[in-house]
Amino acid sequence: MAKLSINLLQADLIPKNVLVTLPRVVMLWAVTFVVMFSWSLLNNYQVNKLTVQDQKLSRVKTSQDALLAQLEVQIKANRTDTKVLEELAMLKLILRNKKVLHRELTDPTYTSVAGFASAMTELSAMHHQDISLEHVNITYQDLTFAGIARTPESVPAWLAKFEHSRFLSGKSFINFTLNENEQKLTEFVVSSKANIGSVNE
Repeated sequence: MAKLSINLLQADLIPKNVLVTLPRVVMLWAVTFVVMFSWSLLNNYQVNKLTVQDQKLSRVKTSQDALLAQLEVQIKANRTDTKVLEELAMLKLILRNKKVLHRELTDPTYTSVAGFASAMTELSAMHHQDISLEHVNITYQDLTFAGIARTPESVPAWLAKFEHSRFLSGKSFINFTLNENEQKLTEFVVSSKANIGSVNE
């Protein structure tokens, strides 16, 4: 006698494998949280590092700006006016010439010349503010003047005053030279000698 069996398990009753399950969702959230947390920590570290670098650069810039301002102040303080330099150069020349003139006046070889004191008095009276004498050579026959002038025009203007001089009027100046030096001042030599030679003669 055959045994009869009935299979009540149908294919629809077999549970299917589900892709999205609660454990999988929880695991995905956990992995996502870890990744996002790690990314946040990395970004925070980089931001902190860049912030420190920015602070250092800001301090360096502030220090350099302060140094630049200090140097600019020093440059402005050390920058001398050209006019002041010219005045200083002229004052130095005048002082040097006065020393030379004093030495010549106190030298017996010069004071023995007749009329020298009178000539010096007249030269002093005919002083020109733009003329500074460096050498004066007066003999019975010849006159030689050498010095520095601020402008070339001041030399003829100064010589024109000789017309009113009792001692110097009537003297004929044969040689007259003008040269501009490195300080942009005019060096001149005026002499009644046919051959000037050295102004110190």
